[in-house]
Amino acid sequence: MDKLMASMQTIRTFVLRLTELGFVLVGFIVLIYLLLGENSGDFAISVIANLSVLVDILTPNVLIGLALVLFLGTLLRGRR
Repeated sequence: MDKLMASMQTIRTFVLRLTELGFVLVGFIVLIYLLLGENSGDFAISVIANLSVLVDILTPNVLIGLALVLFLGTLLRGRR
């Protein structure tokens, strides 16, 4: 059982690091777009277009709901 828990922790750490790397990559692409503008290339422009679509989808109601879920999750995790 300990080996299973250790391997699950290793997988969890790997997924978290991969997620962080993805966020850094998107942030870097946004920075490149901000510096170069329309000359930044097709890939950077498509990433910015996808991010703008995502921002349009996220209404204030969705953001409030997400914040409540995160708050409740943090509150319940703190009770352990």
